[in-house]
Amino acid sequence: MNPRHHPSADVLAAYAAGTLEPGFGLVVGAHVEQCAVCRASTAAFEAASGEALSALPQADVAADALTRVMSRLDVAPAPAPAIDKRPLMERLPLGKRKWIAPGVWVAAVQTPHAQDNRVYLLSVAPGMPTARHEHTGAEFCTVLKGAFRDESGLYAAGDFAATDEDVDHLPVVEGDEDCICLFATEGRLKPKGLLGRLAFAYADV
Repeated sequence: MNPRHHPSADVLAAYAAGTLEPGFGLVVGAHVEQCAVCRASTAAFEAASGEALSALPQADVAADALTRVMSRLDVAPAPAPAIDKRPLMERLPLGKRKWIAPGVWVAAVQTPHAQDNRVYLLSVAPGMPTARHEHTGAEFCTVLKGAFRDESGLYAAGDFAATDEDVDHLPVVEGDEDCICLFATEGRLKPKGLLGRLAFAYADV
């Protein structure tokens, strides 16, 4: 898989430093998992952070610090957790699916996030549009399956998209398979039109 749309350097640096809200970090991580270019960039940022830590001034430690550390070496290390190789969609802690239109469902992702923010999975069948909408803040999206197109271009599996309150768009599924995307949003989306408002109200995740 060779994604064509990637997070900015600032976003990858924040992801590597662990400063993104967990939901937003999850969306970036979903892209990084599928993108060799961004994995390399993330590793470079992590290495740079390590070098910065080594340059910090030395700190005073307790007189018995070495003794306590050496005593811990006699304790058997905990076994490393097994690597879960299932596809990401099977690993996500999902809430119940809500069908909001024929061929369209949404499910909350149960990860820590600010009260007004949302983290969710959205699946849309081929040829189905979503509601035209604006944003009240940042939105991160990684395509897990299929593809969609909006005013900014085509986004296929593995691609990452970031939008903000200046964006007003109408994503439409491309191709002959369902498009499934992982989203994290700041605040609520602002749908346009009666149908969009009804759908968004029902699908509030």
